[in-house]
Amino acid sequence: MIRSSVFLALCLASSVAVADCHIRSNIKLNRQAVEFGPTDVQRMVVPESGVQRCTVQYRVNINDTWTTAEGVGMGATEDEACDLALDVGRGNVLLEAEPKRVTTDTQMVCTDFEEIRVRTVRIGDVVWESETDIHVVPDERRYFQYKFTTCRMFTERNVKNRNWYTYQGVICRADSTKNSKWRVVDKY
Repeated sequence: MIRSSVFLALCLASSVAVADCHIRSNIKLNRQAVEFGPTDVQRMVVPESGVQRCTVQYRVNINDTWTTAEGVGMGATEDEACDLALDVGRGNVLLEAEPKRVTTDTQMVCTDFEEIRVRTVRIGDVVWESETDIHVVPDERRYFQYKFTTCRMFTERNVKNRNWYTYQGVICRADSTKNSKWRVVDKY
């Protein structure tokens, strides 16, 4: 009886809340560190179409295990080609020798924060600063002072009747607090 009343209370509480929920996924590719190497480098250089092609084979220690890796590089000189072939940090050289781990994380996130995205605005709208695009002309991206408040210019691209229109406008802080919203004061 107590369990069902607790469950009913939780259901009612969740239906009263109006938070937006979405799934957030995170996929991370972890590379294992090369602990020691390259060592025991063997190289073979062959001229090819006016450049040098160097193939190197060497040993690296990954997680206390010695593994053989091979790399190929092209360069104007023999040393340049072999340096490219031996480059441990390039990733593709150690694809076979350096195993990767993929970790994933999926979370359901519910929040009462409003979603902020670039959108079409009208004069008088109170918006977050990032709801308008930054002006494309670098000189007009800067903030400026107007009537004791901070303002900046913005651009807005819109499709209307199969035509592409670019509007420009000005937004200014709605009040003097640091994290306040902005008011659209002009759009042309």
